[in-house]
Amino acid sequence: MKVVKIIAIIIGVLVALVIIVTGAGVYLANRYLQSPAFKEQALQSARTELGTDVAIDNLKLSIFRGVELRGVTIGNPPGFSGDMVTADAFVLHYRLLPLFHRRVEIEELSLDKPVVTLARNSQGQWNYEKIGAPETEAKTNAAAPATPSTRAGPATAKAETSAPLDVVLSKLAITRGALSMVGESNKPIVKVDGVEFSSSVSLAGNRLTGTGKAGIDKIDLSGKLVVRKAGTQVTMEPDHVTLSGLRGELAGGTISGNVSVKYATGLLYAVSVQLTNSDVAQLLQDAGSKPAVSGKLTITTSLTGTGGVPTIVGSGRVEVDNGKLMEIPLLNALATVLQIDALNDLSFSQCLLEYSLSNNVLQTPVIRLTSPQVQITGNGSVALDKSTLNHNMRITFARGVFSTSLVPGIRELFVEQPDGSLTLDFKVTGPYNRPKTDIAKRLGQNIGKQLLQNGLQEFLGK
Repeated sequence: MKVVKIIAIIIGVLVALVIIVTGAGVYLANRYLQSPAFKEQALQSARTELGTDVAIDNLKLSIFRGVELRGVTIGNPPGFSGDMVTADAFVLHYRLLPLFHRRVEIEELSLDKPVVTLARNSQGQWNYEKIGAPETEAKTNAAAPATPSTRAGPATAKAETSAPLDVVLSKLAITRGALSMVGESNKPIVKVDGVEFSSSVSLAGNRLTGTGKAGIDKIDLSGKLVVRKAGTQVTMEPDHVTLSGLRGELAGGTISGNVSVKYATGLLYAVSVQLTNSDVAQLLQDAGSKPAVSGKLTITTSLTGTGGVPTIVGSGRVEVDNGKLMEIPLLNALATVLQIDALNDLSFSQCLLEYSLSNNVLQTPVIRLTSPQVQITGNGSVALDKSTLNHNMRITFARGVFSTSLVPGIRELFVEQPDGSLTLDFKVTGPYNRPKTDIAKRLGQNIGKQLLQNGLQEFLGK
């Protein structure tokens, strides 16, 4: 990953400078390493390699021990605003002698309060993809003088066969870290706070491998879903990172699963998650919605993507058991007109939704709510880019539920099924904030159209 490459470049620049100045003598070298001139030279080298601004408040370096950086800032590449990486402290302790054999043995590398912001522009490019200064590489190649092949051969062969630094990290630690992913117009995708991480890592050439443990205080997905006290086992490979045995808490329930992120040729993530025994009312309240549904929630979902919602493909199942729909104006209005008290604060044994997601469209082939006297079923789709609904629904009443004193004409609108139940089909269409239903038309003047429309909007949380 480019972020890993950034760290490797900074380490390589600092180590190379240490090796160079060591030849001048320990006393003079140590004095030089503490000088403003050395700090500026290190910063300039890092800026050239990364192709973006790099700043350090304080730098302390010892030939025998390592380096400490305080107040580290790596700016975004051209085309992106703000900073990509900041950290309160970067501490690197290493062994000296292996450096002369192009091997970096790091006893400890720690980051205190690192903040990483991955941003995507309107062209779909991520800021980390721009790190590495391709313009600088092009200029370097263009400026290289042409020499006869007989003289350039040995030097070229030596350069091509020169091995990169091998890096072994006995202990890698991150404390109080944070990660943000933002899309176009700085729209938040994921925000992670309170990252604690410890591992052992090996970087041979550009191949990163290692294992570790991670803990996270809070994961915020677009402000709609908040996971707390998460933990996982981490496996790092040259082209991807895997989080296995993922665990956490969500609205009183337990979340588990696996996550993988591939970054060899751009970002590709895959998420497989299960949620059990979560409190629906608390979940809605945390998301800023009216807690109009109660019950215990179970979710199973598998998703893949390369960025925000438009790139996500996947499917899942959402089930709420032993719950209640509370203070739903639409159901309350039907209860009054149809004289069915069961519709007021409707208790149900199961509410089930099965879905698939691709091309910014959420397909819902199965929608089912089951209670002793009432069943609501349906299917349809949600166009996420246009914020519109299109569902075909049916409400079914068990035999004997209807009052014999119904308003004349209402009973005839229902279709009697072979088991004696009565059904009424209806549609839900239109935008999220102004959904429409044809129930009012189907029931005529006996149910006020405005009452039903307002009730539907309230039911959808708008």
